[in-house]
Amino acid sequence: MRESHAHRWGLAALSLIWIATTTPAHASEGARDFDIQWSVEVKDVPPQSKEAKVWIAIPQELPVQQVQDLKVHSDYTWKMVEDPDFHNRVIEVTVPQPPANFSIDLSAKVHRLPVTGPIPAKLSDEEKRLYLREEALVSLSPRMRAIADSLPDQHRARYDYVLDLMTYDKVTPVWGMGDSERACDVRKGNCTDFHSLFMSISRARNVPTFFEMGYPTTPQGEIKKVGGYHCWAWFYDEKASGWVPVDISEADKFPEKAEFFFGNLDADRITFSRGRDVKLPGMQGGPLNYLPSGGYVEVDGKPLESVSRSLTYSVDGVAPEPAGGE
Repeated sequence: MRESHAHRWGLAALSLIWIATTTPAHASEGARDFDIQWSVEVKDVPPQSKEAKVWIAIPQELPVQQVQDLKVHSDYTWKMVEDPDFHNRVIEVTVPQPPANFSIDLSAKVHRLPVTGPIPAKLSDEEKRLYLREEALVSLSPRMRAIADSLPDQHRARYDYVLDLMTYDKVTPVWGMGDSERACDVRKGNCTDFHSLFMSISRARNVPTFFEMGYPTTPQGEIKKVGGYHCWAWFYDEKASGWVPVDISEADKFPEKAEFFFGNLDADRITFSRGRDVKLPGMQGGPLNYLPSGGYVEVDGKPLESVSRSLTYSVDGVAPEPAGGE
């Protein structure tokens, strides 16, 4: 393993979002301890390529998520970098004269707390601009503004609107892009589509929001699970002076939890990144819709799509059970 500098990171880089000194008012009841190992596999690198760069999303250090013993198992040079807007920690691996196929292995221990209610935070003017901006697929079109204006100016009204309008669906084409205009058109999609629409109509009413991407866990753990991700959103509540989470797609899949997922999150998840239109240090391609669950790869400055992730994790010290595919 070769590294370029030390990797002891605290909460300072995340203070733009959270008040770092705040201890979340969440009891340890319902907390999870994950021991995770994952592999990022890159395939079909063009022959005679000079250099490949891989940016890998890793579990983020947050008030509700503590990360220890992060390790990168690779013969290639790597370093930890941070995107300039959302302050995601990312592992950047440089592979000179890359082979056609190669992989990078990582591991970490993650302690995750449930969220019950707002997490106190203060926003600067710069932060407000970031979390109110229009993004490539988080639209602030006249249609989005008209929808927002048609609803009571209440966070719960916007949550209920998306929940009532949308149906969880991974069959209708172009699902998973997080395109709020498409969500209005077809009224179907997965977690990215649900939460993009929520973000659009919230921002249209001057409510800061951000997107969080992670991995959904099960109490039994998993072994070499290929693919998979889950996302949710946060909005800023001026009255509470804090960030409040919503998980609307889970509320759609589990209607009995619709009340819970407005303002609360269980600990059965691991946050790997935040934000949309993410720009990574050193990348030559355009901003990423969101940080891919596996990784983002450029070969000689051009994006390469053939990258995947397999993940194994145990929960609370119990060995994971073999799974029967996706």
